Amino acid sequence: MVIADTDVALRALRLLAGADAGAPEALAGLAAHAADDPRATECVELARAVAERLAERDRRERELTALYETAGDLSSRHDLEEVLQAIVTRARGLLGTEAAYLMLIDEQRGDTYVRVTDGIRTDAFKAARLDMGAGLGGLVAQARRPYATPDYPADRRFKHTVDAIVDAEGLIAVLGVPVLLREEVIGVLFAANRRQRPFADSEVALLISLATHAGIAIETASLFAGVRAHSDLLERAASVHERLTAVAAGGGRLPDVAAVVAEALDSAVVVADPTLRPLATAGMAVDEPTMVIGGLAKACRTALATQATVITAAGCATPVTAGTQPLAVLAARRGDLDDADQRTFERAALVVAILLLTQRQLAEAEQRARGDLLTDLLADTQPDPDGLRRRARLLGVDLDTPHVVVVAEPVSSEDRRLAMSALTGWAGERGGLGGEHGHTVVLLVPAADPESAARQGADRARRAGCAVTVAGTGPAAGPAPIRDAHREARQCLQVLVALGRTGSVATPQDLGVFGILFGPSGRDRLQRFVHATLAPVLEHDARRGTDLLATMEAYFDADTSHARAAAALFIHPNTLYQRIERINGLLGDGWRSGDQALQTQLAIKLRRIDSHLDRPGG
Repeated sequence: MVIADTDVALRALRLLAGADAGAPEALAGLAAHAADDPRATECVELARAVAERLAERDRRERELTALYETAGDLSSRHDLEEVLQAIVTRARGLLGTEAAYLMLIDEQRGDTYVRVTDGIRTDAFKAARLDMGAGLGGLVAQARRPYATPDYPADRRFKHTVDAIVDAEGLIAVLGVPVLLREEVIGVLFAANRRQRPFADSEVALLISLATHAGIAIETASLFAGVRAHSDLLERAASVHERLTAVAAGGGRLPDVAAVVAEALDSAVVVADPTLRPLATAGMAVDEPTMVIGGLAKACRTALATQATVITAAGCATPVTAGTQPLAVLAARRGDLDDADQRTFERAALVVAILLLTQRQLAEAEQRARGDLLTDLLADTQPDPDGLRRRARLLGVDLDTPHVVVVAEPVSSEDRRLAMSALTGWAGERGGLGGEHGHTVVLLVPAADPESAARQGADRARRAGCAVTVAGTGPAAGPAPIRDAHREARQCLQVLVALGRTGSVATPQDLGVFGILFGPSGRDRLQRFVHATLAPVLEHDARRGTDLLATMEAYFDADTSHARAAAALFIHPNTLYQRIERINGLLGDGWRSGDQALQTQLAIKLRRIDSHLDRPGG
């Protein structure tokens, strides 16, 4: 027996030493041969146990090698699509199944969907979507643990929702394990066969290990994708920023900025002032700006009011500001801006602000230069007429061509700034000069008809929302004639105001006798006439601090009606009678009747006009 035992033991050891695939079958035959010998049977059983352990070790080594290779393969891939496809391909190969696929959770839609497959044949399965928690995948995701079924159609432990799709694919045995990313389930990895087949614990453990590597690989690929995307965005943003900077540094115009933004965003773009009047456009037909602004009017107004970018389904708008002052609004017909697009959009608004401020500063500097030239041109003395001509030529004005001089005064002092802006802008458009001089707005416009030019200026002011009194003279050519024409226009304006004709437009010829009387040669004679007629009253008022002249003016304005004159002066009729008696004592009773009354009334009116001519700036 000992020899027999030794023989069996040696044969069993030789089988183990060979470690070939036929060792288990050979050991089974040897066990049958030694069935009558307990010691030989024990030797065979021990050899069989060792063989199984060796086989398990070999299997684990193969699996570990495969997992190591899989981990290396996945970690070397930085493209997310390649990583996902490699995961399911490796899963199918490692488990030896007929198919494998990966389902991921769609956070935005709140469901799950088949992302990638290997060995799947039908398009319906490849495009399948399931409600969150439905099907075998939903069970795995909710439980956060593996689940295997050898017979999917007959398994009632989960909610069947896509049986028709699974049946069409012919899948029977299915194993699913969760894919985790930072402890959160992001999907389920499946291995499946088209026949019944139980999955061993070792196979479940193998797929779990692969899913763990898959989660890490997905995160790595996602990070690389994010880095690449961020790098692309930075490169694109840097390119746009470089182009915008070049536009600003090169003295570009608003349409140039709009063109860069339109190309970067692939969208129609409008730059509009705070009233939503288009200033520049790009990427649209000529007749489109109003339509675009109309569709984005609410977004534009909200952006200006909140000083923040507004993005809607119709498009987007961002304010163009200098500090807290709104300068304009930039609008685009795109409502799907990503972070990089929004940064590009807002950076463009900064460039628009720089251009608008630069334009404003240049305009203000030019306006100051024009105002200074106008001041020197209208001065009482002109020591260097040729110098005035040279300065004017630098501003595009030829003083030796005929110019009309227009002088305007706002009816309301509150409208002075508005009138100044509207009228000087109008003069600049006509190639002339404009500025404030002597408390009035003075314009020098190339034209031949003073009345037409004066009315055009008044119309421009009215469209801007302010009423003005306007006088025009000329045409005049050369520094000295222009200065003299200004004096005449200024005097014409003052006569208009003194006569109560504020808000009207006139030339000296429109003033009739008053224009003649107050001409350069007639004013001294008029002053002597006024003094001779009213001297006693004027001296009395100056000596006593009274205003009998105003009483006389109100009396004549009321057509010598005591009641209406007293009401206009806000005094009692008896008081009026007393004042008239005092005037009678100074001028005699005849000042109220006949030719003397006409002469007195004319002297009062001429005195009022003459006094108005001597006011500051007159």
